[in-house]
Amino acid sequence: MTFINKQAILHQLPDGICTRKSILQAAQTIDSSFKETQLRYLLSVLDSSHLLIRVGRNQYRKAAEIQRKPVYRGGYSESAQVVIRKMESKFPLLEYRVWELSWLNEFFNHLVAHNKIFLEVEQEGCDFVFSHLVEKFHGRVLLRPKLHDIEKYGTDDGIIIDRLVTESPKGGGQRYQVPLEKLIVDLFANKKLSMSKADYSQALEKMFNKYQIDQVSLFRYARRRSKDKELAIFFRNKTSIPLVMDG
Repeated sequence: MTFINKQAILHQLPDGICTRKSILQAAQTIDSSFKETQLRYLLSVLDSSHLLIRVGRNQYRKAAEIQRKPVYRGGYSESAQVVIRKMESKFPLLEYRVWELSWLNEFFNHLVAHNKIFLEVEQEGCDFVFSHLVEKFHGRVLLRPKLHDIEKYGTDDGIIIDRLVTESPKGGGQRYQVPLEKLIVDLFANKKLSMSKADYSQALEKMFNKYQIDQVSLFRYARRRSKDKELAIFFRNKTSIPLVMDG
């Protein structure tokens, strides 16, 4: 295994999306004694050598075909960090996510003037969390508001508590972090966002050009929100983003 020719394996792989099966077949073409139990180690070697990049569940592409990009990590404001600390200390067993509307300023031409902190909590905990936070952040917390409620009563760095959709993807690191895949879907599914639809095409292009995005995770969540077909049509008709499902 130590002496297997990594470049020879890459040469055997098809262009576009590769699966574990196709990588195994490529390795066995080069070395007939290569066993399936060695595949995990081979994938690790190809990744650490920056030769192969995972783009989805059981989906890989040659690094030479795409630029290796960082994973998106939204930076939390001090106000959001206070919310997170409260959640961690008072509700350590609740499933929840936190993200901020100002994160989208990196991608949109029409910038967010007043930030909002979205706190999405598993359904059973929304009322308990609201009752606790409304005392700490008097006048800044809204529970499951409509868009017009946010426009009328929302404040800068206001906290919007809403139900966490089951199967919402998680970001790396902390359990409350939100990945870009979720934000992309929520742009289409969350009616509480008032971002300019005219900017969506350019914003999505920026996201995909700058960061790694797991399309398998993205479309799994999109199906949960009944937005998978809408997203696929938008990507095909309004952007130049190549879809994994088309690969």
